[in-house]
Amino acid sequence: MTKNLRVGLIGAGSIAQSHMRGWEENKHAEVVAICDIKRKAREDTAKRWDVAKNALFDDCEKMLAKVELDVVDVCTPNASHRAPTIAGFEAGCHVLVEKPVAISADECRAMIKAGKEADRLLMVAQVLRFGVEGQTLRAWVDAGLVGDIYWGQCSCLCPRGVPSWGEFIDAQASGGGPCYDLGVHVLDLALYLMDFPEPVSVSGATYLGLADKPSLMKHDPAKYTVPEDMAAGFIRFANGATLSVQTSWALNVTEAATGHKVILCGDKAGLQYSPPTLIREENGMLINSVPQVPVDVPKDGFVAEIDAFVDAILKGEPSPVPGEQALITQRILDGIYASGAAGEEVKV
Repeated sequence: MTKNLRVGLIGAGSIAQSHMRGWEENKHAEVVAICDIKRKAREDTAKRWDVAKNALFDDCEKMLAKVELDVVDVCTPNASHRAPTIAGFEAGCHVLVEKPVAISADECRAMIKAGKEADRLLMVAQVLRFGVEGQTLRAWVDAGLVGDIYWGQCSCLCPRGVPSWGEFIDAQASGGGPCYDLGVHVLDLALYLMDFPEPVSVSGATYLGLADKPSLMKHDPAKYTVPEDMAAGFIRFANGATLSVQTSWALNVTEAATGHKVILCGDKAGLQYSPPTLIREENGMLINSVPQVPVDVPKDGFVAEIDAFVDAILKGEPSPVPGEQALITQRILDGIYASGAAGEEVKV
């Protein structure tokens, strides 16, 4: 079967393998070229997913010039999202880019502008939205069961989870630490369920308490150059709602505190993730409802994410995760760093 969309992968590291699984299972798209500055990464990925050896590149500009593509999938480190995204748009491609969208709101704005000028879709890979649990929570919101959400908290805490692989702890490559790489997941999910209210201000703090010291963690603390191993923020929105976020790679907490967690409270009910739970009054009691049969979506969020992007392209529909939403998330993340550095609340 001939597939409709030809995809070029830029960045062939660990997260790219999850994307490749999504592309492999999609009936309308296929990866026909791979770019990575590391030879082994591109060759190993090509072998694993049966991509032709003559379609491997060490430079995305060369790939875009030599291979006819419809879509570019950017899976590079955070600090190198902007350039290949804009290059993809200039080559006439739609672009899927890993989270966080960039390392500053200004970079995000430039990417949005390039996509609009090229009349192509920009989608940010916020995978928690597309899994069974995220879609179950969204279904409750859409059904009006939660009402107006006015308060929430979200967290992604690791006790000893500093990455010992990739370039996560290199400030030049990543731009930031767990605030960008972990906090973005739960923050996006919370904002998605809140329908992205306009943020007004952020009060944040960042801490480097453990990761720059020798410990039982497997990374080299001498190479740890990102600004934090724990970050926290409190966000005020124009509609009066508030949200707190906490995230860490290293923190002295129990295992029970770890994982992706979101709590949102509305005037009709509350939501909790994970597992997806609806909390509301029924028959004079406060009831926790957990679905036995959740919404019918692929269990693999990456597969569902790719399917949503391909469907939007082929049907001429809006991006499932548009740059404008990612810009709101990025403004908040940037605000946490700015507030932490200033020691006071900042406008965003």
